[in-house]
Amino acid sequence: RHNRWRISMRSRRQVHGRCDPVRRVIEIVIQHADPDEQDTLLIHEICHAVAKCSHEKVWQRRMEKAARRADELGRDVLAQLLRQEVVNYQEFAEGREEAYQTVEDWMNHEPDLTLAQVKRSIADLHGLLVSEVGTKLKRIEKVYRKAKREALEERALKAAWLKEVK
Repeated sequence: RHNRWRISMRSRRQVHGRCDPVRRVIEIVIQHADPDEQDTLLIHEICHAVAKCSHEKVWQRRMEKAARRADELGRDVLAQLLRQEVVNYQEFAEGREEAYQTVEDWMNHEPDLTLAQVKRSIADLHGLLVSEVGTKLKRIEKVYRKAKREALEERALKAAWLKEVK
């Protein structure tokens, strides 16, 4: 409203789109050929401007409001895509254990990863904001630290064993 926001087609982040409330910029990185997909991404990010950059209830209500407007305009596919976005975030709760397992697997293979790197990758993988990773995955730090400790212990054991073998 009132030309307070602008849209940029660039971002330094590896995301489809992003809402930056500080700079009042909506970044649209992925250019979909399908207009409904493109509008879904834009509406998703616009709803973040109202919802303080989360995927919680306020954002979900704004997405539903946009879906109802799409219904009124006869944009049935757009309305369906908007509602599916909401469902995807609501269903993330069911994928929490899978996300924790992913963290354990990553740390097992690369124990030098930082918590920030892991959070960024989990966010990208699950379509979350980095700021949401800690709230959606409340045990992520605990899982990360335990997996890192175990992986480093395993690395030390292997190094000791290799030293003995030589």
